Amino acid sequence: MVIQKAGGFCFKLSAGPVTVAVNPPSARSTHKISKFGSGIVLVSLPHEDWNGVETATHGEKAPFVISGPGAYEVGDVNIAGYASPASYGDVISDVGNTMYTIDMDGIRVLILGATSSSKIPADIREELDGIGIVLVPVGEGALDAKGAHELATSLEPNVIIPYAVGDLSARSTQAGEKGIAAFLKAEGETGLKATDKFTVRAKELAAMDGDVVLLA
Repeated sequence: MVIQKAGGFCFKLSAGPVTVAVNPPSARSTHKISKFGSGIVLVSLPHEDWNGVETATHGEKAPFVISGPGAYEVGDVNIAGYASPASYGDVISDVGNTMYTIDMDGIRVLILGATSSSKIPADIREELDGIGIVLVPVGEGALDAKGAHELATSLEPNVIIPYAVGDLSARSTQAGEKGIAAFLKAEGETGLKATDKFTVRAKELAAMDGDVVLLA
């Protein structure tokens, strides 16, 4: 599996011919990324910074779009969505965000989207076993560094990938950077350097234990 940050809060997960786009920004968003093609698009939040299906659509073939809780099977990829609280922009709701598990290439990935709570209900926690990689938001409209750290480590994943959340204002950007720095400090990873992609096989991932990966 290869995981890349595409820009904004968007990630691309690839395994063989399959590409999953997670939370691409729309054309109306202040977050701009290059358009690319994907077979599956996941949307955590009904907000222009997170729901740009057109951004992850290239050519005539439309991707399979998932934008809410439920269980989905797309080819060899199994996906489950779970509602969680959100407080991003004008989306303020106890169930406004959708967290997703993605099972592909022998690896289970948890995408926390824009969740604003470090607590996960017991019935959902029961579904989140065997998490290999967790992507956790840090910043305005999501979790603070302490909450992100507590949530990510409580899931006992093999790898944690934090990402900054916020708009592009100087204040929000600075807050996001400080949040990531505080998160890395809590993880004991203050000297960690960002990389442009994370490539891992299931066997390699199994040998990791709460490793932190920072994507540029």
